[in-house]
Amino acid sequence: MSRPAGVALSRAFTRAAAVTPASPVILTCAVSGGIVTGNPNQPYTLDETVGAAIAAADAGASIVHIHARTESGGISHDPDDYQRIAREVRASGRGVLINLTTDGEGLDEDSIPSCVAGDPELATVVCGSTNFGPGDGMIVSPAGSLRRLVGALGARGIVPEYECFDIGMVARAVELATEADGSAGMVHLIAGTLAGLPADPAAILLAAQLVPPHVPWTASSVTEPFRTMSLALALGGHVRTGLEDVVFSAPGAHAGSNGELVSRARSLCEAVGRPVATPDEAREILGLERQVGA
Repeated sequence: MSRPAGVALSRAFTRAAAVTPASPVILTCAVSGGIVTGNPNQPYTLDETVGAAIAAADAGASIVHIHARTESGGISHDPDDYQRIAREVRASGRGVLINLTTDGEGLDEDSIPSCVAGDPELATVVCGSTNFGPGDGMIVSPAGSLRRLVGALGARGIVPEYECFDIGMVARAVELATEADGSAGMVHLIAGTLAGLPADPAAILLAAQLVPPHVPWTASSVTEPFRTMSLALALGGHVRTGLEDVVFSAPGAHAGSNGELVSRARSLCEAVGRPVATPDEAREILGLERQVGA
């Protein structure tokens, strides 16, 4: 006896509606930043930065992105400070990946960025020059210096995170990622800065579409951090949060801590059905062949 048509339709619908495993999300926490944002909760000293990085790892961050600070506070370019911060975060036993800033350091033929003293798994690479902020500030990253920086990182097994403030930088990042011998690295779309990529869904979508399928990408925004995270998750990208980027968590309310922001981002990932990557899963996604020991 033939089955009723409704039963066959029901089974077809059930197969079509089956939930499939979603790709894990690399969740980066930018714990301190290179400028004072006006949020009184932003880590200031070296010890505060270390504590914030560990708290972010405890809240579920896959990667912690760090600008070095001195013991008394303020930005540091001292290799010893990078080394101490990385050593203390690793000694905590959390296993979180460490991403240190190169802070836009220009490289001549013989120099290397200060951050390599910390032996990070990843380091940032600004993929071009741009006006930055409301004044006359600029990020200067000429093509020759940029390639030397990528080469210096690659020679040490450090994966580049290509920071892109506009569409042209995305094109350059894709070029560098495609040429890479080892890990392709990760493209970071930074939206919402003045004269940069707008924190607009259409602009972020265009930028994301330029990234080849084999290259992981992440997005962040200083003006629309939570909406940008939501869009990145929907497009299959990864996300970044932290007190470097997020000043306010609600109108008039300063974000309280990096751990709080990571927990909020983690909840968003879980709500859309994409689990947060463990540090080891993040290493696999990024093609890292090593794990730096404590």
